[in-house]
Amino acid sequence: MTESQNAEERTELTTEQLVQIANQLQSQNRQMDAMIKDLGTKIAQKEVENSQLKAIVESIRPQPAPATEEE
Repeated sequence: MTESQNAEERTELTTEQLVQIANQLQSQNRQMDAMIKDLGTKIAQKEVENSQLKAIVESIRPQPAPATEEE
């Protein structure tokens, strides 16, 4: 046997192993999807909060006096 044949034999997986790997990857994918959705929700909440704070700051910031014409 050559070295490449030995490598091929070592890397062959059974159908059950492939199914198990696919199921694990699918589970990880679902977990990551849930994390991404959670982070998206948190970001949206922060954007709303920032908008509200900006509105409050703008409302309490002193307004510049209107320019008067000097003669």
